[in-house]
Amino acid sequence: MSRPPTSDPAPSTSSSARRYLVVGLFNTALDLALFTLLAVAVGFAPVVANVVSTVVVMTISFFLNRAWVFRSESAGLKAYAAFVAVTLFSGLVVQSLVIFGLLHLADAVVPDLSHDLAAPAAKLAAMAVGMVSNFVGYRWVFGAGGETPGLPGPDRG
Repeated sequence: MSRPPTSDPAPSTSSSARRYLVVGLFNTALDLALFTLLAVAVGFAPVVANVVSTVVVMTISFFLNRAWVFRSESAGLKAYAAFVAVTLFSGLVVQSLVIFGLLHLADAVVPDLSHDLAAPAAKLAAMAVGMVSNFVGYRWVFGAGGETPGLPGPDRG
């Protein structure tokens, strides 16, 4: 016996992964463009420009991931806070550990490798691992049923 079709099926992992990649590329381009505009054209200090561009792009990313990538009904401050937590954990913890590990591995395996080459290569690898970490975390944030798993919803207190 087959199940009746639902009006808003949950996206498959492969289709949401493709949409996640598109959103990620868009966010990366927007972050770089906004950072450059603020730091170069407007004259903000680079760290200030980075903070502003990161917060703006992270907020846009939340809405794009919620509505288009994961097609979730999760909304509100709790969902946004969980999204920010996943993003920061991935960016600060996961990526930092990958960079630290790869630089030490590179030093042990190829001691004469230039730091100017090893550091950006480690960052690129860390970004790739971070993308996977974010995807897994965002699937948790925008879980099935439109509620943020593990966080109390409006009906649960």
